[in-house]
Amino acid sequence: MKNHTFKNILFLLAAGLLMAGCIDANYEEPVAGRTEDALLSNVIAAQSELSIFNELLESEGLLPLLVSRQTQEQRAVFAPTNAAIEAFMSENGFESAEDIVGLENVLAYHIAEPNIRQSDLSRSNFNFIQTNADQNIFVNRSGGQVRFNNQTVTILRSEMGNGTVHIIDEVLLPRSSTMAAYLDGNPELSIFKEVVSFLGMNSQLSANFRTLFIPDNQAFTNLLAELGAGSLDELVEMVGEDALEEIVRYHIVNDLVYSANVSNNQLLTPQFAGEVRPRVSIDGANVMLAYGEDHATSTLVTVNDDIFQTGFVHIIDKVMLPVLEAE
Repeated sequence: MKNHTFKNILFLLAAGLLMAGCIDANYEEPVAGRTEDALLSNVIAAQSELSIFNELLESEGLLPLLVSRQTQEQRAVFAPTNAAIEAFMSENGFESAEDIVGLENVLAYHIAEPNIRQSDLSRSNFNFIQTNADQNIFVNRSGGQVRFNNQTVTILRSEMGNGTVHIIDEVLLPRSSTMAAYLDGNPELSIFKEVVSFLGMNSQLSANFRTLFIPDNQAFTNLLAELGAGSLDELVEMVGEDALEEIVRYHIVNDLVYSANVSNNQLLTPQFAGEVRPRVSIDGANVMLAYGEDHATSTLVTVNDDIFQTGFVHIIDKVMLPVLEAE
């Protein structure tokens, strides 16, 4: 009996070791999201018209961004053709790529952090592309065509791999100018800058997706005269800091508003909307913002389609006063 039991134990131990050996030999921990699609670096290298772009990516050490097989690390690349890069260099008088200031950042601006497909770009609510240059590409649509940063860019075709390579006919450039620098360089906007600084709202000048409708100095002077205030300090005493901040926020829209994406009678949604949101009114060449009771008051907009790092700035000739809720 004892011998029989001992043999059974040996058999079970042997079977367990055999099964364990099978598991060790054949089991592989699955990697969530793994794909065997071609690496984006290989997709780019296979396109003869992208040879310059490929060489520049390698020289600036950016190819490691394009070699992941993990789907959660998929990216999209907007790759300018050899002809596009050569035209860009010729137009700017560059003899070699080394003459391009911030070349690595320019190249990183063509690499999107998420995987952007053609279907994404065609969606009307798809408004920006996050890039590895830590600056977004703004997307808008005009005449049925997708535009980047209000720049006409043709996607010649798209190649799929572990992500998407969009072959384009233009070089995209990160924007160097900031809203703060624009205010610094325009003395006729100094009062608005002073008010923003006084209220501790300078961060609004560097936040993404902002459109500022900035009253010029004459607009503030006219407002002070209408209210019987001799200075900004007196204005603050009259209305209070909270009300002044509401007025400023009535001029800030958390969206991109410029000529390519506005229409007549379009309502805007400023940070503080009050009872009546400003409405775009287009009369021939004039662009106005109608506001106040029944949109009976308007201000002329000097449209500026220059894109700053974070959005747009337009100048207006009146300080818009929001209509407040009745208490």
